[in-house]
Amino acid sequence: MDSTTLTRTLAVMHRRGWIAKRHGTDRREWRLGLSKAGKAQFKRAFPYWERAQARLRKQLGDSQWNELMKLTDLVTNAITKQGGTS
Repeated sequence: MDSTTLTRTLAVMHRRGWIAKRHGTDRREWRLGLSKAGKAQFKRAFPYWERAQARLRKQLGDSQWNELMKLTDLVTNAITKQGGTS
């Protein structure tokens, strides 16, 4: 996810009261976490996410699903090690 999309998404979540925001030790730094309303929203949405994943896993089959999960981990680790830069 690019920074513009992330910023926009977080702003929407904040307006809806789903995330709590506070400054970190450096005033330029923000600490974000789910609010009580955010946790409730997550709890409502999670079963839909699980069903969507189950349908995709069934369509792909276990072998392709496992390969997809490995590839997702590799991409996530590569981006994390780079600090999100290209």
